[in-house]
Amino acid sequence: MDDLARKLISETYEEFSKDIVVFVKNYEDRTKTDTIQDSQLRAQVWETLFQYLAKSDYASVHFNCLSALRILSRNKKDLDKIVTAEMITLLLQLAGLLCENNEQKISSTNVSIESAKVLCNILYHSFKVRELALEKNCLQHLIERIHKYTSNLSQEMKLFDIKMLFIITALNPPARNTVKNLNGHSYLLNVLDELLEQYKSKAVFSLEYDDVILVCDILKVLFNLYINSEDSTREGQEKNKRLTTYLYKFLHDKNWSKHDDLVSNVINLLTVIPLDHYRQMIRSIESNENNIVYQNIDVTTVSVILEFLDKRLNHKDNLLENLSPVVTVLIRLVKVEKPIRKYARLQVLPPLKDVMKRPEEGTTLKAKLCKLLTSPITELRDLVAEFLFILCKENVGRMVKYTGYGNAAGMFANKGLLGRNHEKVSYSSDSEDSDTEEYLKYKEQINPVTGCYEKAKPNPLEDMSEEQKEYEALQLVNLVDQLTRAGIVQPCRIGEDGKPKPIEHVLELQDELKKQQYRRESDSD
Repeated sequence: MDDLARKLISETYEEFSKDIVVFVKNYEDRTKTDTIQDSQLRAQVWETLFQYLAKSDYASVHFNCLSALRILSRNKKDLDKIVTAEMITLLLQLAGLLCENNEQKISSTNVSIESAKVLCNILYHSFKVRELALEKNCLQHLIERIHKYTSNLSQEMKLFDIKMLFIITALNPPARNTVKNLNGHSYLLNVLDELLEQYKSKAVFSLEYDDVILVCDILKVLFNLYINSEDSTREGQEKNKRLTTYLYKFLHDKNWSKHDDLVSNVINLLTVIPLDHYRQMIRSIESNENNIVYQNIDVTTVSVILEFLDKRLNHKDNLLENLSPVVTVLIRLVKVEKPIRKYARLQVLPPLKDVMKRPEEGTTLKAKLCKLLTSPITELRDLVAEFLFILCKENVGRMVKYTGYGNAAGMFANKGLLGRNHEKVSYSSDSEDSDTEEYLKYKEQINPVTGCYEKAKPNPLEDMSEEQKEYEALQLVNLVDQLTRAGIVQPCRIGEDGKPKPIEHVLELQDELKKQQYRRESDSD
């Protein structure tokens, strides 16, 4: 690359116009370009390219110059030193993001699109570039252009406009308030509305993939604008309601919801939408054969989210990042309306029939979630446990029945539910348990710790004398004491708050056992 770069900075215009094509062709498809090793040479190449861009006489090579800059800007090395305010001004001008005589040019030529691509790269890589762009009122011009979007503006131009807006709002949090003050979130909602209406009016629904990408990028920008932001004004509440309505439509329509990237971005945005707007995600029954209806409520969107969760559970990478937004939204949804909780429970924790396998064994949604109850990723484990616990109406016995005590013990300990005096949460009195014949048949043989059927095992103490039993008990006490002293285990007893409390000596367990026996005798009187 160095040799070709040296030629570019020393050639005549005729020679340059040929070699710049060669440069772009050679490095266009490389995701990681070879770096120009010489820092001074790298700066000279950037200066040369901008010298050609600055003169209208060289318009014939402007597109290739910008393509070369797009390739070079994939590498952030020395960008802060190379890029100047004049360069940013020129790129913004070529991208149509500078006003001339108070009139903004809305164009989508190859040059303006290519310039927008360069801006996306350098905005992402350089804090200095972001600051310079904001000083040039880039954000105001960008929002104004989004406001004036017409059908004449190419989809590619729109895509890179939104990408620029996403990069700025993601990496420069103060810019989020600027966008909102410029009414940018309303203009973005207008774009979503136009897209939905555009396809609604089509006789044959044929969704363009570029439109899906555009919607995803808009949702990403809206996420940046809504996170850590509360707007209790009437206008803000109306915008929240409007946004949630659009999210409902994207999930409800299978032509949109079949795209996992879109569903993922809808779910991410739902995590920052105020809870009181979640009722927009369910509707009263409508006359549509494609709807999924439960207790006269349209739960199609809930079904889509559960299906998406099932898909995500099949992937083992980035579990927290991929699963926590979905589970968080489901927790919020099942808290909104009783029918949603009951519907979700039927999908996740259907009436028990297969009691021969542990709850975490198998490929069902329940099994996949139960596996996560013992995950080392504590944040994800606690989220999943909270979701399942709510589906069980926050009833300890029901949670043990469906997940096994061993899987749920961590959550019980964290919530202080191991004792007998924990506060019970009030739920509807109508029972949803309806034990199956299979469960009732083997109920007495189900091990509550593992949550599945186990054959009766012979009693190892049956043939022992009292002296042998006492000897084995002392051996066990000594072994536990040794492990405790070595710091390998930390025995605990259950405190008054229902949480485990470390003991100082293993003999404290004997006192705890006497208390438990006393309680059982008192209960039986």
